[in-house]
Amino acid sequence: MKNTPIVRLMCVDDNELLAAAIEKRISLEPHVHWAGWLSQTDDLLDHLAQTKADIVLLDIDMPGRSAFDVIGDLAEAAPDVRVIIFSGHVRGDYIDRAIEAGAWGYVSKSDGIDEMLAAVARVASGEFALSPEVQIEQQRKMRLPI
Repeated sequence: MKNTPIVRLMCVDDNELLAAAIEKRISLEPHVHWAGWLSQTDDLLDHLAQTKADIVLLDIDMPGRSAFDVIGDLAEAAPDVRVIIFSGHVRGDYIDRAIEAGAWGYVSKSDGIDEMLAAVARVASGEFALSPEVQIEQQRKMRLPI
């Protein structure tokens, strides 16, 4: 049996401590390989060309270009790369914009790294993924009167 990782994950988040924690946790996962970290969005496309990441974990509130614009750019320039939003901002308008831009998932940082890894596994298998807090926000939003 080969020991080749099946998913290469890149993290784009301006919180270096969080990125280091994610990297450390990912090192325990045999099916996920750390493809690197960026603290801003501007160099993402160049970095992807070098790392060949399969999934990008992207925070919404980032220095550089808008995360929503970056998702659209990735969908066009690297259609095989899937984006999962991993953010502390769980708002219906952000969730909708991320999905409309082409994100494959949205995970609340409050739901934790294990939930993020579950979302990575779902997205890697071709499924769309929303963490529990994000699902609750989507349900809450749908129940509001128009």
